[in-house]
Amino acid sequence: MIFFNRLIRFLTIRRLIICAFALALTGCAPLSGKAPGSHLADPSTLAAGSAIANAEHLGWPDEAWWRVYQDPQLDRLVTQATHGNPRLQKARDRVSLAQSLANMRGATRQPQLELDASSSRDRFTALQFIPPPWAGSTYWNNSVAASLSYDLDLWGRRESEWQSSLDESRAVSAEAQQVRIELENAIVRAYIRLAMAYAQHDVAESRSRDIGQRVAIEKRRESAGMGTLLAVSEAETLLPLAQAAVESRDEEIARLKTELAALAGEGPGFTENIRRPRLTLEVAVGLPDRLPANLVGRRPDVAASRWHVESSRQDIQAARVAFYPDVNLAALVGFQAIGFGQWLSQSAFMAGAGPALSLPIFDGGRRRAGLSAATSAYDMAVDHYNDTVIEALKEVSQQLVAFRSATVRMQQAQQALGKAQDAGTLVEAAYRAGLADYRRVLNSRDAVLKAQEVLAGIQAQRLEAYAQLMLALGGGST
Repeated sequence: MIFFNRLIRFLTIRRLIICAFALALTGCAPLSGKAPGSHLADPSTLAAGSAIANAEHLGWPDEAWWRVYQDPQLDRLVTQATHGNPRLQKARDRVSLAQSLANMRGATRQPQLELDASSSRDRFTALQFIPPPWAGSTYWNNSVAASLSYDLDLWGRRESEWQSSLDESRAVSAEAQQVRIELENAIVRAYIRLAMAYAQHDVAESRSRDIGQRVAIEKRRESAGMGTLLAVSEAETLLPLAQAAVESRDEEIARLKTELAALAGEGPGFTENIRRPRLTLEVAVGLPDRLPANLVGRRPDVAASRWHVESSRQDIQAARVAFYPDVNLAALVGFQAIGFGQWLSQSAFMAGAGPALSLPIFDGGRRRAGLSAATSAYDMAVDHYNDTVIEALKEVSQQLVAFRSATVRMQQAQQALGKAQDAGTLVEAAYRAGLADYRRVLNSRDAVLKAQEVLAGIQAQRLEAYAQLMLALGGGST
């Protein structure tokens, strides 16, 4: 009879296990959700355009690409700015956080061993299952136990979540690299604008002096009866405006110095004594071979977008296997006793081990919604990646065209300046020969100043276009 009861109990348990697995395979929460609708663009299939296709083939930019400007002061400024900068440190902190989160996810894949101990002074009730002499009395209740658990991860859910975190940390690392490159580029461009502000300041000062001389001439002519008060008044009207232009350039120089200090992560006094920039750019400009395809691995922002796509892909896999049954192994060993006398005795010893099955049957559509959300996030990541690649090609093409155009316009402006200077030389010769008055000399100087002002602006545009081209190519990345 006892044997028969045990057999019935064994068959009942076995039948329940079989039913549970059958339910797991056929009756669990329905695995459904929208399929990914976005697809990764192949950069090699994108039409790069004639500006990129016809460019001279050169190597990738050097990590310290700004050295081509041949200004040691700029080199020191960029080097100082990238050490201890709060922006860069914040980006590094984000990388550290992402890596820590990935390590946390990875730890869930390993066996977990915990030790718990407790000791409390309790009064046990006399109206429940506590037997005498403890019932109705106060004693120490002591326990110590070690528990071991291990998620078998039969379907790879934990693995997918860990891989997603790793991909996310790689994306954050690439984004931190992009922050560094953009900071270096911002410093270089601010330094270029500072050089232009100095050049414009020289022009404004020269123009103010020339206007002052013109006012003095008109006053002398009026005193000699050869001029009029109207001519004096007209000349004097321009003087305050010229002086205001000088003051405006002084303010621009001071503002750019404080901007450089802020970009360097320093106080305004960091660049107060900075010298006037001395920038030159004599370098061949071209593009690396097989640009669209290689740009994917070179630009950190493109690489970060691709890692976000891979992370989202792993999230879809994790959301998909969440529909499957989860099996964990657990074990417990320890001692529990009332009082200290027999706390660590064989009678107080306790132990247990066995599997734990988690079976999704009905969750109100939570898992299905999670899978759809992961799929939508993947589509967004893919679309962002495709947009980033297209934007990268656009930036390369635009900055290449801008640099070429600025180079041509600079040559034309240099020719115009040369002609204005030649004309000024002839006018001064005529003045010394008594064939022209000094007002005509001042007029020729004004033409030279206008040409110098235009040339300074175009030179700055050319220098900035090169800096922006280096940024578009991922200059400084390794």
